[in-house]
Amino acid sequence: MAANMYRVGDYVFFETSSTTPYQIRRIEELNKTPNGNVEAKVVCFYRRRDISSSLTLLADKHQTDSDGLEDTELESKLDEVGDKQKHQLKHRELFLSRQVETLPATHIRGKCTVTLLNETESLLSYLNKDDTFFYSLVYDPQQKTLLADKGEIRVGSRYQAEVPEKPLEGEDADNRVMEELEDLIWNPENGLADRQVDQFLIISRSVGTFARALDCTSTVRQPSLHMSAAAASRDITLFHAMDNLHKSAYELSKAYASLVPTGGPMLCRDEMEEWSASEANLFEEALDKYGKDFNDIRQDFLPWKSLKSIVEYYYMWKTTDRYVQQKRIKAAEAESKLKQVYIPNYNKPNPAAINGKMNGVDGQVSGRACESCYAAHSSQWYSWGPAHMQCRLCSSCWIYWKKYGGLKMPTRLDGERPTPNQRQERIAAQINSMRMHRCTIAGCGKEFRLKAHLARHLATAHGLVVRSGSPRPVMKTRAAFCLITTPLTRISRRLCKDILNPRRAARSPFIPVNIAAIKQECQLRLTEEGENYVPNIKPRGTTTLEPVVARLGINTKMEKPALLLKSENDHKKPEKIFFPPSASQPQFKAHTTSPSKLNAGSPSIMKKRGYEQANGVDGPAAKRPNMGVIRQIGSSMRSQVEAQETTAAPGFQENGQKSMAECAN
Repeated sequence: MAANMYRVGDYVFFETSSTTPYQIRRIEELNKTPNGNVEAKVVCFYRRRDISSSLTLLADKHQTDSDGLEDTELESKLDEVGDKQKHQLKHRELFLSRQVETLPATHIRGKCTVTLLNETESLLSYLNKDDTFFYSLVYDPQQKTLLADKGEIRVGSRYQAEVPEKPLEGEDADNRVMEELEDLIWNPENGLADRQVDQFLIISRSVGTFARALDCTSTVRQPSLHMSAAAASRDITLFHAMDNLHKSAYELSKAYASLVPTGGPMLCRDEMEEWSASEANLFEEALDKYGKDFNDIRQDFLPWKSLKSIVEYYYMWKTTDRYVQQKRIKAAEAESKLKQVYIPNYNKPNPAAINGKMNGVDGQVSGRACESCYAAHSSQWYSWGPAHMQCRLCSSCWIYWKKYGGLKMPTRLDGERPTPNQRQERIAAQINSMRMHRCTIAGCGKEFRLKAHLARHLATAHGLVVRSGSPRPVMKTRAAFCLITTPLTRISRRLCKDILNPRRAARSPFIPVNIAAIKQECQLRLTEEGENYVPNIKPRGTTTLEPVVARLGINTKMEKPALLLKSENDHKKPEKIFFPPSASQPQFKAHTTSPSKLNAGSPSIMKKRGYEQANGVDGPAAKRPNMGVIRQIGSSMRSQVEAQETTAAPGFQENGQKSMAECAN
């Protein structure tokens, strides 16, 4: 129960894709959406694989920088870890960022620990703890830069001051006069009573109020007398008055005169008065985003202000009612927000899992074994890496890949890889010798040792024929279709021209047309027009090519060559022959065959040869004529018609001969 309870400030794994490693985030807020779902506002951490190679080299240089570790300390640190530990240590390094995201809380996959790199601890301490990461640099995704974290803990011998065993003597002794290094700004033994000093401060406030009444800019900012008096009573006015009293050697007459110099009454302003309302709003927005990081506040929000001015304004702003009001609002928001959320374990199957490949120790693996640890057996296998390389991981290496964003050992994708032992080489050689042929149909995935077995499987299970020498199956051709518009559609084109212009719609084929609205409007207009509505279709006149030919500069009045001249007989239309023949059509006698000969010698309608054609003949059977089904039906029907004519009455034959003679004449 406690493991699945996530609170604000926890470091968690987020899964955004089933095939990529987890993302590491820190929960800043937990908010409930109107739909009832929970969203987490998180701070992003980046891995080495998420930044460019140039920044990776910069991170390596930062770790081995001479000003960070001495040579002896660096060698001792590196001697503690081997090559495998160095490779895995890179998976534990993260880079902090200022980027904030909002992700669904249901994508949380577990907790982890992220700490600032402690140089006093051993590097192996991070490897010995599960789900433990460290960071020392800050990554800016927009600027693509890496900077050292300002919150670095300065612990170590190089940060300690060397205290001498005894005080310095001789030339190294400190011979400075402390009185000359200090300035006296106030003397409490000044000979004035406290009442006289308080009266002088009250007069200085009055002068400050009068000076603000004369100043135009102050009149806009403090339109009322109370606001001007409150501004004149700030510490900057009192400090200036006491400084003038000290410079006047505590003589009240001279001090009173210094309050009103020749240019006008004394006007002292601090940062609270110098800043405008828009600048104050920018400062509050920047403070909410960056906190007390005044360098980033000045760089991104207030570049025209000095760092001294921003720091001074911050401490004055904390004394105002605005600060107290915002503090109360944030406290109320924190009370209304979620403090924790319960996320159950995620048990859905991963799409990268390979089904039917290795569900026990007796299973066989096609291709290479685990890409990371060379394991030949696993309870579950997962496909990993590019598809053409056919790499896979065992269950333990898959979990390591998801959490740490890398493999336990370098792979072929990383470059060099340690050489396996002889047994592993023998297993890999045996597996590679048995190269399997896999079915490429989606959802099948069966494998066969021989290519002929794969071809038979495609023919029987999927109905695909594989030609010899062709790696791809020959797919069946798609059936052709004809699109015919209905009469209502043709009428709607004319009735609803104001709603749809077919030519304009044809220029934008990817914009959908609201057919239902057009159909409904067309039916309404048809009822208004009546049942006898006839669309007004203007006939198009026949046009010739003479205007086009004239524009091309061709003279059509030239004499045609003899080859293009046509005689009168060329325009006669051929006689039409109807089937079945009509009474006025001249009779003709076609070649007929008896039904027995038709069934025995000619191919049947279904293009199947009879028994007499396929048996009892030496050598291959004669090639059957290439006759279509329609031609065969036509020949049989003609033979039946002629048989009926021969058995008809003599009078009908005479009439038929007479009509043929008339047609001949």
